[in-house]
Amino acid sequence: MSQEFKDHAEAGEEYSQESLSNMGVNKKIFFLTGLPRAGNTLFSCLMNQNPRISVTANSNTSEILWQISNLKNGETFKNFPDHESLDNVLSNILPNYYSKWKADYIIDRSTWGIKANIDLLKKYLKNEIKIIVLERSLIEVLSSFIRFSKNNANFLSGFDSVEKQCDHLMGYNSQINRSMLSVNELKKPEYKNHTHFIQYDDLVNNTEHEMGKVYEFLGIDHFEHSYTNLSQLENNDVKYNDKILGGDLHKIKTDKIQKSDYKVKDVLTDELIEKYSAIEKLINDNSRKSLSTLGVNI
Repeated sequence: MSQEFKDHAEAGEEYSQESLSNMGVNKKIFFLTGLPRAGNTLFSCLMNQNPRISVTANSNTSEILWQISNLKNGETFKNFPDHESLDNVLSNILPNYYSKWKADYIIDRSTWGIKANIDLLKKYLKNEIKIIVLERSLIEVLSSFIRFSKNNANFLSGFDSVEKQCDHLMGYNSQINRSMLSVNELKKPEYKNHTHFIQYDDLVNNTEHEMGKVYEFLGIDHFEHSYTNLSQLENNDVKYNDKILGGDLHKIKTDKIQKSDYKVKDVLTDELIEKYSAIEKLINDNSRKSLSTLGVNI
């Protein structure tokens, strides 16, 4: 709760629901995680048509929470372990970060399924944990990145073969790597009531139905979306600066929702398809110990 709210409350002044929301009071924060190239930006652009909802771009908030919570491991804190004060800071990071956002509901995108991040939410989130998880097969994710690189010379530059590009994309602590861990953790039975999974093909082929299920999961009144007049992702007049990534990775088609028409086998060799299909199966089977035999660090 902001100091502004406390001051006015003590003075007996009343606020409208809109004013309360703008100060971060009663604002609910939900979460989005999933594999890259699995419709995250499309989903975000659709949800952002609803004026009551703001879905973020890739967010820094999980890193902020982790870095500040990690202060408890430092000498200064251990010398004077004021848990109450630091916990107060941590429990107000998310509400304060989004206090100026006008939406009633925030959906924060990050690798929230990673165990350390879930533990932080359990301890410091003020409302019920609800996480939307977007899935797509690993070989489709890789082939999507490879296809993108062929039309954007600055993306994955420096790798002279598809094999090397895939090795880089799947490298230790890469976005795909961390995202797979995030998704896999959330498949555990203990998170069943806190997660809603969406397959990429379902999102693009049966969009309206999938959006309806999201509203039911979040407990928000349904909204009539447009599926033929979309806008690029923007929040608070801030847009993605994809130049630093080597191409417009977060640019969507605005006139229609349609999966790109191509075959994975036209992008990846049979050997790569077999290798990364096996890796995905091992991860889904929670058999990380076997991954070393395939030369992958998870």
